[in-house]
Amino acid sequence: MTRTDQWGCPITAEPDDITAIEQVVGDYLTMSPTIATRMPTLLDAGPLAQATLAMLLTQSHRPAQVAQARELAAGAQRDATEVSQRERHHLDAAVAWADGRIGDVVDAFGAALAEHPTDLFALRARYLLLFSSGRVPEMVAMLADARQHWNNDLPLASYLDGMEAFAWEESGEYRRAEELGRWGVEQEAGDLWAIHSVAHVMEMEARRDEGVAWLDGHAGVMGGPGFAGHLWWHRAIQLWAIGRFDEALAAFDDGVYPPRSEEGLDLTNAISLLARLESLGVDVGDRWSELADPAASRVGQHTQPFNDTHYALALTRAGRLDDGRRLIEGMRAWSQGDDSAAAVLRTVGVSVAEGMLAFGLGHWQQAVDKFDPVADDVWRLGGSNAQRLFYTIVADTARDQAGATA
Repeated sequence: MTRTDQWGCPITAEPDDITAIEQVVGDYLTMSPTIATRMPTLLDAGPLAQATLAMLLTQSHRPAQVAQARELAAGAQRDATEVSQRERHHLDAAVAWADGRIGDVVDAFGAALAEHPTDLFALRARYLLLFSSGRVPEMVAMLADARQHWNNDLPLASYLDGMEAFAWEESGEYRRAEELGRWGVEQEAGDLWAIHSVAHVMEMEARRDEGVAWLDGHAGVMGGPGFAGHLWWHRAIQLWAIGRFDEALAAFDDGVYPPRSEEGLDLTNAISLLARLESLGVDVGDRWSELADPAASRVGQHTQPFNDTHYALALTRAGRLDDGRRLIEGMRAWSQGDDSAAAVLRTVGVSVAEGMLAFGLGHWQQAVDKFDPVADDVWRLGGSNAQRLFYTIVADTARDQAGATA
């Protein structure tokens, strides 16, 4: 029987299963750590729930989870005999996502949103995929269209403010972004994405002390796991930029990198912060070694070139040259495929990773020779403007060192 969820979208499921899906979708939007304990409730809650679970597993970018996602998505699509067209779009997206066909996922969610603009999972997932693909103007357009159909009576509606704020920030519209981000935080003090959007504005405008104060003002939500660690990273890079290196290192230890974390965002936060500190001559101690095993564990599933290029530096700086080479060999092999990541690896990812390995070994000119030809394509790796500064810092450091030793 087809019912509707709390956002008014058709859903073929029993009431208890609808509640389970709604809870997970809400966690996905708000980046709540409770999503991990709620995801298993989707396994036996019908085709849409299984497709949703498959898509969340795919985003782990781990071989075992992606294999499980592929099986779940195929089974859900096979077993869905009486579902709405909106749900079929989600099923198509789940299958395509597990196969790495990101363009098809974006299109499937676009079709779902054209029919049901308040489809929250489709909106959030499509937004993040556009972001990771560097398609910022489409993020702005998507949020502008969504605004015409959402109202404040819909659950979690205020979170669209933070989403739109970040899209405008990445577009360079800082005043508009900050206003929306602050408004989002006023509506919901725990909106991590809105807090994050304002932090980005302050980073891009070099408002360093103000940026630290802004994040310190939200220390309560920064204390949690998951995306909260990325807010610690934003605080740390502001401290780095104003020369408060001891505090930046303390932030690394206190919140940027949870011990032994294998999460991609935690690792890239940590790696880029250490690279920034070392670029200014700061001794980071044995912190690279903390990242070695977790980075090595990510070899084998090369669907996130942005992350892989970071791992290459971490493994090399930790003295794990064999693992670094194994990572790059895996990237080269993956680049021969036909999914979205393969195209990015061929265009820019492998070359940047090779440059990172050379950089970590102190082969400065070799690093420059790998970085420079693809400098204009680094945006294809994804990540924000602030995150991609990592590549500029490493390339500039290599260039300076190559000039000094010439």
